Amino acid sequence: TVGLNVVGASPAVALSAAAALMCMVYSLGDVSGAHFNPAVTVALVVRGACGPAEGLAYIATQLISGVCAGAATAFFHAGSAHKDVTISVKPGANYTFFQGAICELFFTFVLAYTVLAVATTKKPLSQTTSQKFYFALSIAACVVAGGFAVGSVSGGELNPAVALGLTVLGAVSPGGGGG
Repeated sequence: TVGLNVVGASPAVALSAAAALMCMVYSLGDVSGAHFNPAVTVALVVRGACGPAEGLAYIATQLISGVCAGAATAFFHAGSAHKDVTISVKPGANYTFFQGAICELFFTFVLAYTVLAVATTKKPLSQTTSQKFYFALSIAACVVAGGFAVGSVSGGELNPAVALGLTVLGAVSPGGGGG
């Protein structure tokens, strides 16, 4: 989702990525625990909600998936109206690597903390339903908040697998300009 939004120069990357993530959490949360982000998986391992060996397997899968997504998205980039634009993971104009890294770390922490708060705690006695309808919505809201808040500073990926995928996209389909 992120790669195709970047290739198409969409102004709504954060909304689109958050909506896709929300759908995936709703549909796969009960299947795999919705492990889509290596940083969140590390937080789950540290919390004890996921074993280290299982966490490493998820992280390897997430990173391999990011590479595959980046390579697949390169196909669309090569035929897009923006095929001459170089896609890279770097800080926005007039921002340093350090500023971008701090922004990514902060909002990735917000995302991981939210996952820990909503997905790894016991339900309160006042909650009469077992439905966890707000989990995916609150997690997606973090992506929207982070994407809009720091997108122009760091790119707002908030996910190492997505950043790796975009790096692969830029390497496979380098474009011709400085984008």
